[in-house]
Amino acid sequence: MFTVHPLYSSSSGNMFHIASSNVNILIDVGVSYKAIVEGLNSINLSLNDIDAILITHEHSDHIKGLPLLCKKNNIPIYACTNTAAYIKNELDSKDIPATIIGLEYNNPVSIKGIEVCAFETSHDAVMPCGYTIKDSTSGLTFATDLGYVSPTVYENLSKTNYAILESNYDTTMLEFGKYPFQIKKRIKGITGHLSNDDCGQAIAKLASDGHTRFLIAHMSQNNNNIDIAKQTLDSILLQNGIDPNNLEINFATKTLSNEEYTIC
Repeated sequence: MFTVHPLYSSSSGNMFHIASSNVNILIDVGVSYKAIVEGLNSINLSLNDIDAILITHEHSDHIKGLPLLCKKNNIPIYACTNTAAYIKNELDSKDIPATIIGLEYNNPVSIKGIEVCAFETSHDAVMPCGYTIKDSTSGLTFATDLGYVSPTVYENLSKTNYAILESNYDTTMLEFGKYPFQIKKRIKGITGHLSNDDCGQAIAKLASDGHTRFLIAHMSQNNNNIDIAKQTLDSILLQNGIDPNNLEINFATKTLSNEEYTIC
């Protein structure tokens, strides 16, 4: 059994807490050190309770808090090999020691008896990844910051009974928003972010294959909101003959949240 706390989830900063009976893991630490501590305090934990930190990629909204965290705490950091090398170089340049473990795609490792496996995603970073996290009875798949749902991503989403998936932007809000053309092009590209429509299509396919539990994450501060994302998702599900009321779909909020989801 796992519990999931989407403590921070947006384009301005991300940190998820994943726990089982004997392990506490953070996925990304893209907020300030102060916010990391506040987030953990909100669920009655401290950094002393954390066994490992998984990093998806090196963008600031996913690693912002690492330097000060590593100065104050010696928590093992796991990231794909090229990302690990990037983080090590950044920390070495500041004379900050850290325990950094490089991962290869599709090569699972054990963290206190929990299987963690990185898989390839499509994003404009050195070696971006998502993660499957499994024990003997349940598991979850974490996939944010991806330009599209590749066969590899879909395969990994299908492997577990809980999917945490990005729904970053509404196409119309992005098109008519304030971002410069090149930023809009980047976001919409195959190494950018997943739109509400693309997320909806992926969830419809997963639901058709029998999956029922989803957490929508990494929503843009400027180009999305929960009401629009839900409306788009419900519409796509209905078009595919799926009643949204038969699924458990939650939305990670953009600010600090101590909401908890249990995966059995």
